[in-house]
Amino acid sequence: MNVIKLQIQRIIIHQIHQRDVDGKKIPPSKSNEFIKFDHEAMTTFKSRFINAIGSDSKAVPMSIVNQETTDLPHLIDRISNSDDEDYIFLSHEIANKLADAQQRRDIAGGIIVVFSGTYGATPKKFVGIMKAEIHSAYEKTVNELNQEISLQYIEEALLTPATRLYKTAGFFQKKSDAVKRDLNSKWDVLIADTQISQAEGKAAARYFYSSFLGCGYPQTSARTTKQFYEATCEFLKDMKINVEKRNDLHNALISYLKHENSDVINPSEFSARYFDLETRDSYSEFLEDKEIPVTSFTKDIEHISGRLKTRKLSFRKNVKLTAPSHVFKDYIDIQEMKKNDDGDTVNWTKIIVKDEIVAQE
Repeated sequence: MNVIKLQIQRIIIHQIHQRDVDGKKIPPSKSNEFIKFDHEAMTTFKSRFINAIGSDSKAVPMSIVNQETTDLPHLIDRISNSDDEDYIFLSHEIANKLADAQQRRDIAGGIIVVFSGTYGATPKKFVGIMKAEIHSAYEKTVNELNQEISLQYIEEALLTPATRLYKTAGFFQKKSDAVKRDLNSKWDVLIADTQISQAEGKAAARYFYSSFLGCGYPQTSARTTKQFYEATCEFLKDMKINVEKRNDLHNALISYLKHENSDVINPSEFSARYFDLETRDSYSEFLEDKEIPVTSFTKDIEHISGRLKTRKLSFRKNVKLTAPSHVFKDYIDIQEMKKNDDGDTVNWTKIIVKDEIVAQE
């Protein structure tokens, strides 16, 4: 998303604390004053936000999932139209939601920055949230009487290059007259996190984008295809079958996704083709439990194209066999061995490569 002509009108910071030794939440320290940066400081702050969330960043677009009036997206909707007094109250409610979402004690504290203004050639509203990890020594600058955070603390936490702004979210208004029943019709959401991978569609810090922000990944065809592939691999791994059959099914899965001339995936069709009747029912239930469609959906192998190119086998003694998937299917036979030549019980795998050795190292 191209964030141009960004104008920040209000900034407020509250402090988030790590949970105590018993894992109990420590309420966020509240600030009751807006922060006013001089021109140079404001330019630096804008730059840090745009670098995290703008078109050249690794920010991930997400959809608003939680839309109850008590959920954070509704707080964003309210704060964008609030007066200063309500803004301070609502921003502290946002800080409380982050403290609630940080359930594990090993999640660091820090500060949460809530700021808003306008963007775009035709100005529209935006609301930004940053969680910055800062050194605990700065806590000494918090006023013990009113728990307000000093300006010096904020400048050091937000503007010095060493500060690690590692979680950032931006809610950008689409149209001022957008329908409000579904907040996705009003807001575009971008989330930046050092733990997020755009290509693989993963976010390790689920507490931030889901539990706190109430958002989730848009269910694109590429993501659904990836989920289907991973779930089917997991199902095959747990099937009570021999290694030859398991290998055949893995080859079939790769061929189904990569080589068949079809723009759709139909899990029921795949199941009917390769599983017996009893297994088909178990497979359908398995996919449904993972909220993966069992009817047709559009195929898009963008997120798994690299994994479909190569088959890999790994053994307990660190032996590995790797080959292009089409070679693996046509030139490698796998057999399960339960007895050795002496008649002893073993759990071995016999591999036959239908080719000659051309080099050894």
